[in-house]
Amino acid sequence: MTGQDDFIARALSSLSQQMALANAAGGGVADDKNSILNETIEAHAKSLVDDDTPKIDSAVKSYLSLVAARSVVASEIDVLSENVKSFDAQVKLNSMDMKSALVCARKLLNGINTTVVPRRNGKEEEKDESDDGGSKNEINDETQQMMNAATHIVWNRLVENKDMKPSKVLGRKSLKVAWPYIEERFRRGADSADDSSINNVDALIRSYSIEILPAIAPPQGIEMDSWIAYYTEFGNLLTKACQNDKSKQEDDGENEDDSKLLWAHDKGVSELQRRQDRRAKRAESLTQSKNDAEKESVAEE
Repeated sequence: MTGQDDFIARALSSLSQQMALANAAGGGVADDKNSILNETIEAHAKSLVDDDTPKIDSAVKSYLSLVAARSVVASEIDVLSENVKSFDAQVKLNSMDMKSALVCARKLLNGINTTVVPRRNGKEEEKDESDDGGSKNEINDETQQMMNAATHIVWNRLVENKDMKPSKVLGRKSLKVAWPYIEERFRRGADSADDSSINNVDALIRSYSIEILPAIAPPQGIEMDSWIAYYTEFGNLLTKACQNDKSKQEDDGENEDDSKLLWAHDKGVSELQRRQDRRAKRAESLTQSKNDAEKESVAEE
């Protein structure tokens, strides 16, 4: 952990310099506020590394296993979620074999670990505030902006680091910030300007030049529709996991949620157990129904 601690210290030093420049004229109460901000940002940056689990690399491996499993099961009941089956494009994923899924996973990790998040500007900050409802007070607004800045700095420093990469060190919270830029690079590489997913791409992200967000070529030997479906679903599951975390939604034990197979703290162990329990219960119910029908048939004779 010493290397990670040193890395965090350097990232925080860079952020502190930016904060000092932005608040050079402050004093008195402003110094107190900056001190509180510094403590909050430092705690946030450390939590990105220490507390946000599972890490991206683990989630990608879990997604690889999920996609590969779909091609070898005889029934969709216990593997495919209703969310997956509702998308026509996902049909490609349902027949993707392990080798193809592995090729896509490697390309996915390459995109994650090589994407530098562009420096945020005022327009993006204003959009983020409006997306959050625009009801935060000034202190909370400033704190959130600095936390976002800390996430960007930590992410970009890891992309530039030769020994540590974002996928090995960071988790869902950081990837959520970087994913729109990663996905845009995939979209540009797939040349999917006519793809329906472009409607969900922020215009500001699309406006970045090819030098800032260079295209990532699709994996060789993989059909374009399959590749688009692969990275799109990964992004959808990331979004779903973040929504679950934000809403603190309770699991009713009935609805399957593939995002938990990737991003749950137990790496999907509980979700898999629930699915196995439901399968066993269904089998027991079917067996009981069959036995009851046979008894009724015997009685009628």
